[in-house]
Amino acid sequence: MFINSNEHATVREFRISDGHGGFKLFTAKVVWDEEAAKRQPIVSVHGVYLGDVICYMEHKYLPRPPVAGELIYSPANRPWEVLMVTDEESCWMLALSATRSQPGHYGSN
Repeated sequence: MFINSNEHATVREFRISDGHGGFKLFTAKVVWDEEAAKRQPIVSVHGVYLGDVICYMEHKYLPRPPVAGELIYSPANRPWEVLMVTDEESCWMLALSATRSQPGHYGSN
């Protein structure tokens, strides 16, 4: 899928685990598509979940590939659970869910 970031992207603030016990805070030009999430069921080991948003982000913004089950924050203090990650040539396609994140896990990853 071709994403024209100049036409469809917005700038958002993110926070993600750096993999070493800390966090990386950054802003990124992303395509944040809530409508695409409504059309794409995300299959998980525990059943079928529908994500709340599909986020397309260039590789250069993340310190490492995200993994399913971890939390990514955007804005920097609102948690989104990563349901699925796909490498789409020069960007990551992240299926995110705000509804499955558990308050007891905030800040633990």
